[in-house]
Amino acid sequence: MKPLSRKIRSRVLWVLLALFVVLTPILIGYSQGYRLDDALGLIQTGGIYLHSDVANTSVFIDDEFLENNGAFLKNTLIQDLLPNRYYALRVERDGYQSWVKVLLVKPNLVTEARVLMLPTEFTWRQIWASTTLELTDTEVATTSDEDATTTQEVLNPEYVELAEYFAEDKEQFEVEVATTTYEYIRGVRTATTTTILETKFPQWLNEFASTSRLSEKEMVREREGMVTWIENGDIYAGWGRVNDPVPYFFCMESCADRLSINWHEPILRYEFYPNRNDLLLVLSERGLYVVELDNKQFVKREILISDLRMMARWWCLTAKAILRRVGK
Repeated sequence: MKPLSRKIRSRVLWVLLALFVVLTPILIGYSQGYRLDDALGLIQTGGIYLHSDVANTSVFIDDEFLENNGAFLKNTLIQDLLPNRYYALRVERDGYQSWVKVLLVKPNLVTEARVLMLPTEFTWRQIWASTTLELTDTEVATTSDEDATTTQEVLNPEYVELAEYFAEDKEQFEVEVATTTYEYIRGVRTATTTTILETKFPQWLNEFASTSRLSEKEMVREREGMVTWIENGDIYAGWGRVNDPVPYFFCMESCADRLSINWHEPILRYEFYPNRNDLLLVLSERGLYVVELDNKQFVKREILISDLRMMARWWCLTAKAILRRVGK
C-alpha cells in the first residue's frame, strides 16, 4: 500500500485542525449550558435537581410526564431548561400524596429542591410503657427437673422519651428549649472570635441575639443554621450563616435572609421535621400540618390530621408520635 502523498496529508491535517477550531467552542458552550432556542438565538440554559427520600416516583414538569425514577433511583436531574421562567414540578407515587412545587430556573445554574412524599394513610401503633420478659435461671436449685422462671418488667425507651418530652410542665420545656437556642445565637459570635478564620453572621441575627427576650419571640428553634420563631401568631425563619449559601427556598429573583409565613389560627406547637431544616411540623387547633419554608406566596401545607378535639397535651403526644413515624 502506497503512503499518502504530502499534499493529501496536508489537507487532512488542515481539515482536522478546522474541525478542532470549530468544535472546541461549541463543546465548551454546550458544557456550560448554551443552546439554540426556537428563534436560533444563543441562550444559556439551566436545570433542576430534585432530592427525594422515596424511589420509584413519577416526575412531571408543566403537566408533562418526564420520567420514572425506577426502584433504585431517588433523585432527578432535569437539564436544558429555558432560563428566567418558572416551571411547575409534580412528583407522584402510588400510596403517597403528590408533591407540587413551582421553581424558577436561572441561566447556568441548577435549582435544587427537596421532595416531600407523605403517605396517604398512616399506620398507627400503640407504644407500650413496658414489656414483660420471662427469664429462665438454670442455676437455681429446684426440687423438680424444670428450670426456674422469673419475670421482669423492662421499660420501653421510646415511651420514656415521649413521657419526658411531653411532661406536665410543658411551659418549662419551652423556656428551656428557647433558652438553649438563645444561648446558641448569642454565643455563636463569641465562639468564633478565637478562631483563625472568623465566621461572619448576618446583621439580623446579631440584632436578634442582642435584643430579643423570651417574651418577645415565642418557640424559638434552630437547626443547621436555620432559626425559626413565632411572632404575632406568624411563623418566621431566618438563615444564620453568611459563609454558607442561602438555601434555595429563600430565593426568587433575588435571595433574602428571612421569610415569614402568615398563619391564621393559633399555633399550639411546632418542631422541625425529622432530619430536615426546611420543613416544620405545625400543630394548630384545626390539625397537624407539614409546612415547607418557602419565600414564595404559594407555601404548601400538607394536612396530616384534622378535626380532632383533644386536650392540648394529648395533641402534643399525637404530634410527637407522628413525627417519629414519618421520620422512619
